[in-house]
Amino acid sequence: MTHVLVGSKAMYHWFEDARSQKDIDYFSDELHGYTEEDGTRIETFWHPDLDRWNWGPVASANELYTIKVSHSFWELKNGSWSKHMMDILFLQSKGAILIPELYKILYKIWEETHGKKKVNLEADPETFFNDKIVKRVYDHDSIHESVAYYHRPLFERILRDDSDVAVDKSKWDAMDHEDKLKMVREEIYATALERKLVPSDYKSSPGAAYNWTLRKTITSLTKGWFALFVVENFKDLTKADIDYVKRHRDNAHMLRPYK
Repeated sequence: MTHVLVGSKAMYHWFEDARSQKDIDYFSDELHGYTEEDGTRIETFWHPDLDRWNWGPVASANELYTIKVSHSFWELKNGSWSKHMMDILFLQSKGAILIPELYKILYKIWEETHGKKKVNLEADPETFFNDKIVKRVYDHDSIHESVAYYHRPLFERILRDDSDVAVDKSKWDAMDHEDKLKMVREEIYATALERKLVPSDYKSSPGAAYNWTLRKTITSLTKGWFALFVVENFKDLTKADIDYVKRHRDNAHMLRPYK
């Protein structure tokens, strides 16, 4: 039998400055669903694959961090996404690290529970940015070029030798950390511009557009190792590091009309 305390109550078990605990959460094959005890809501979850991990009575800090990270790729109706991200930042501040073996187990469980991500990372921009969602004005690649940190957009560095869209993970691994962060920001800037700012004739808030795109980058626009990198480096990516709208508009000569 497995009965392990997880969630905010488990965080408080290890760290007295953890956020307040409104509910009590368990991974348990003994209890099922929701119950109330002295006005406190008790929520339990179980999946047979959880038995593949050797749990203790209270999830460790690293286990809690891994659980939180594995949750972060889905936006659920209960509105828990922001809470998970705040917990990730808190646990990082306490030195918690990801457990890859547990992460793989949990990710597959959430795929089964919440549905597989439907992102096609090898789709061309014309397919990826559906016309019903995006009121396009400029060629997508030219928007990327307008916000690039260097002479060319960083995503070009990780393309497979025989492809304009598919990426080579080994090339990503060879990049230094700061350029990885810059590449993520370039993707966020370009998408925020294409989906929010350009269609509004630049009247939308650049900060709100950035935050919306950062969240969507994790939950719906990417998946796999790229999305995981964004989550684990969320603290460094929570704000734009440049005035990306100004850079884009200063480079208006690079923009090509959408055809």
